[in-house]
Amino acid sequence: GLVGSEMCIRDRSDSVPVIIEVYDLLSGKHDGTITPWAPIIVSGSRLDMYARDTVRLCLVSATDAKRVIEIGHIYKYSCNKVILALPELEPGGYVPAFKILQEDGSTLLQVLSVLWNVPDK
Repeated sequence: GLVGSEMCIRDRSDSVPVIIEVYDLLSGKHDGTITPWAPIIVSGSRLDMYARDTVRLCLVSATDAKRVIEIGHIYKYSCNKVILALPELEPGGYVPAFKILQEDGSTLLQVLSVLWNVPDK
């Protein structure tokens, strides 16, 4: 229900989502391996920030920081879990990040210290 998720929204307005684990439903792996086009479950804390229009979950290419891929398909979120579908991704490493729209219209990219990997086909 809503009650549980509302309790963890307002602890600190600048609180940052924390990602602890990613579970790839297609491969069954918990080790950071992710499969393009597949659903994944991201566990952590304060993840309900993604419910806000101003926050977008992204993947940043580990080899090319200018490549920022927004994840548009988020099916469900609570403060400690997000279920989302990945877009098409080239093999390689990706760092989850989130793009925060500031009040002045600029965006802030906050990169997390986690590395996810898309294996070669």
